[in-house]
Amino acid sequence: MEIEEKEDLVVQETDKNYKERLDAIKKRDLTDAKFGYQRLTDRTPRNGWLVNVQPSESFDELTKTVISVVDFYFLQDDGSRFKISYPFKPYLYVGTTPGYELHVASYLGKKYNYITIDHVEKENLDLKNHLSGLKSKFLKISFPSTMELMRFKKEIMPQIYKNQNDLKARTNYNAFLERHLGSAQYENMREVYQEIIDIREYDLPYHMRVCIDEKFFVGLWYTVIGRDVDTQRPIIKRNEDLIDQPDPV
Repeated sequence: MEIEEKEDLVVQETDKNYKERLDAIKKRDLTDAKFGYQRLTDRTPRNGWLVNVQPSESFDELTKTVISVVDFYFLQDDGSRFKISYPFKPYLYVGTTPGYELHVASYLGKKYNYITIDHVEKENLDLKNHLSGLKSKFLKISFPSTMELMRFKKEIMPQIYKNQNDLKARTNYNAFLERHLGSAQYENMREVYQEIIDIREYDLPYHMRVCIDEKFFVGLWYTVIGRDVDTQRPIIKRNEDLIDQPDPV
């Protein structure tokens, strides 16, 4: 874990916009504070009516890196306000040629040492018999922030488009090579990056992704804790006992 954190820091400190991102975080907090939205960091539960959601960034004191967060803005019944900066790693999915998931995961992990890779199975609507419940294997790639996600996407998208076009063109040619060269020899002729053939859920806005995954919705009451004792993360939990919107006097 410590190695990953140091690698993240190296990547971000070499980013030309790193200091600008830190300055933007401070300015955003000052602006929110002027409107009464101080960041909640204590461990006392509060009830708040969610009024707004904005993608943002924060400086993580534990890892000393800039991470993506979503700022949730709450209004209490007495009219007081607060916000929660909720950390959540942005992610996307990468598809590979069947059987090459481990090879591609190893390749990407070495090339982008700041990412986290999980092997998952998801419904694939491109399959002709997807209604039967069959799923495809994908690599879930998670990033410290949206900045790294966008950099990754910018670099890998042209290669994926090329691989997809090559895949269509070589379908019949593959069979010819395998007949004449043998399957093993043909496999050795190809590079690992040529087996990356799909990318999914890369264009969903970050704050929408978080709200969908965590089931957070504006216009509802939540019980909020600024920092949990065990996880040191904020907790936002739906409070179904409160229904009416706040009516501060």
